[in-house]
Amino acid sequence: SGDMHFWSVWHEGRSFEHYRDVKPRFCSEFGFQSFPSMVTVKTFANADDMNIASPVMESHQKNAGGNARIAETMFRYFRFPMTFPDFIYVSQIQHGLAMRTAVEYWRSLKPHCMGTLYWQLNDTWPVASWSGLNHGGGWKALHYMARRFFEPVAVFAVPHGDDIVLSGVNDTLQDAKIELECFSMAVSGKRISLGKAFATLPIDRSVELLRIAKHEIPGDAILHFTYSHNGMPTQSHFALKPYKTYAFEDPKIDVQSEISSGDLMITLKAEKPAYFLSLECAEAGHFSDSAFDLLPGEAKSVHFTPAIAGAAHAAAASLIVRNLYSSTNH
Repeated sequence: SGDMHFWSVWHEGRSFEHYRDVKPRFCSEFGFQSFPSMVTVKTFANADDMNIASPVMESHQKNAGGNARIAETMFRYFRFPMTFPDFIYVSQIQHGLAMRTAVEYWRSLKPHCMGTLYWQLNDTWPVASWSGLNHGGGWKALHYMARRFFEPVAVFAVPHGDDIVLSGVNDTLQDAKIELECFSMAVSGKRISLGKAFATLPIDRSVELLRIAKHEIPGDAILHFTYSHNGMPTQSHFALKPYKTYAFEDPKIDVQSEISSGDLMITLKAEKPAYFLSLECAEAGHFSDSAFDLLPGEAKSVHFTPAIAGAAHAAAASLIVRNLYSSTNH
């Protein structure tokens, strides 16, 4: 009793915030679409086909109006992408953001809601779809993001009236100690502390850890929070407004890479906040992380394991780093 399938956001074109209008006991099917990654698109499309309205791209979309719905939603939340590869990237980020909005809210309702299962895991052919994996098994942005918003011990930011409530949830079988730090960060990188919390999360319910008044967050800033469980730090953010309203600045990302044991090892640093930083290359394989935030003063290490031995050098030569600024702001 209480199982729900919820498709209003995708099929009716409702906002992502509409996920917070329902309180299922278990939501076992919901989803949003994105395009396959460029390495997959190139397996079925030539250079002159790389437009979302081209016959080839439309033939690889089997849900009526799907491509238009992806583009319409993009106008709602983001400045429009600069190029076709940028469009692919932003489509995957908004796909992950949709699922993150739903899962984080429903997990914050525990024990009222005790489960979420999004549609879908994988594809039977290279196509624009609801899947988190490309045809062939490569990860789309959703799959990287899901690893974070489905962490067994996690903290979520959910709007409640004039406040943002940060709630902790623990899906393990024993109590979990957690440390939380909350701050705002302006597009310039200016940081303002908003509080800390230390708590023991029980196994049976979501717990409110911190409550931040929306007016405490400057208009050019995004709410950030970091939390640590068993020494494993995780960071996330909550934007009070659509991303298109922020005048993001060039993060000036520094990329250093080397080959080690057949893998491509990458170290990233940024001078300004970089949101949903994603890594791509022309080779099949797997990045250890992607679609993450990179804040000033931090260093992030990522490695790429190629599917074919010896392809790390080709991966390094074709490496592309995207973020919201580079794909939509200039």
